[in-house]
Amino acid sequence: MSLRSESLVFIDTQLVWMTCGVDAGYQLLLAPPTTGTPWVDLLEQAFPKFELAGDTLRSAKVSYDGGQALAVAFVDPVHRDASSRPIKHFMLWLDINEAAFQKVQQLAIPALLQQLEPAFAVIRQASRYASEQEICRAAQEKQRERNIHLNFSAKNPAPKAKAKSVLQEQNLEGDDEALAMPRWLLSLLIMIVVAAIAAALWITTAHQ
Repeated sequence: MSLRSESLVFIDTQLVWMTCGVDAGYQLLLAPPTTGTPWVDLLEQAFPKFELAGDTLRSAKVSYDGGQALAVAFVDPVHRDASSRPIKHFMLWLDINEAAFQKVQQLAIPALLQQLEPAFAVIRQASRYASEQEICRAAQEKQRERNIHLNFSAKNPAPKAKAKSVLQEQNLEGDDEALAMPRWLLSLLIMIVVAAIAAALWITTAHQ
């Protein structure tokens, strides 16, 4: 367990942040160097296909070459991209104090983004033709404050489970069976159709 404060994250060594701008696509904006598993791969392990639902804050514990990290994902409460889609934020807090894992659902998102505004403004204003390296370099330069303080005083909606319960699945199967045509009726319809075709062929042959 880390001995660091549960509310303090050092940007240069503990923060991995992937987001997008109005025109610029999703990319790592701030991140320390890695010689192991790429940060983007770790984020996708935590959040498959990078899907988020509504304004729910999602979190997951992930392992990386240096230890344990807390993965956090949420939708920007204010900004949208050029197609009016909500901008998503995906973060890894590396070697964070274990207490943060228990409090993450109370993370005050606006307060966090306010501290990262200098770097976020860079990608929001960046052209889609700007290179990722150029955007990262400018974000590092603009983000003068190198530490962020996490505020755990908010009440974010709890994530909703996607998996269906066994009872729901059984009910769905029962509905399908109720809507299905009885076998005897299906057999009768087939016999009627066959008889009609045979009668039509007989009448056609008789008139020739």
